[in-house]
Amino acid sequence: MAEKSETRQRTHIPGQTLSVMERELSVLVRRLGSLLWSKNEEGALDRWTYALLMRLAEEGPLRGGEMARRFGIDKSTASRHLGRLEGQGLIRADPDPEDARSVLFQVTEQGAEHLAATRATRLHPLRRVVASWPERDRSELTRLLGQLNRELDQYGDT
Repeated sequence: MAEKSETRQRTHIPGQTLSVMERELSVLVRRLGSLLWSKNEEGALDRWTYALLMRLAEEGPLRGGEMARRFGIDKSTASRHLGRLEGQGLIRADPDPEDARSVLFQVTEQGAEHLAATRATRLHPLRRVVASWPERDRSELTRLLGQLNRELDQYGDT
């Protein structure tokens, strides 16, 4: 409880917006981590494999190197996570028609179903937390988070 009241008090310190933002982001990341990833069920996706599977589902077939670049991780790390997903039957590797040395990873039907179930589980607590928020506030937060993520992607590419 002390953290909640401390958070409220520190959000309106004039001239310290960035410091307060950094603190609030730290609290957010920690809370979301425990809220969304606390269950370790057999076959459950971890943070990285979930993110990779979601990206593949949204953007279609991609090479492993491209996945590594987009996530800012090295190719061996991407390969390990993609291999785990492939081993679970959630993605498949097909020959790349443009480069015989490469493969394109894409989500399988089983992977799409697993992703949908995982996403529903993850959305449940978020839905409850923001249930009382007006739609305009949820939309504004979504817009600002998208903007922040795009800026962070660009910053990471420099």
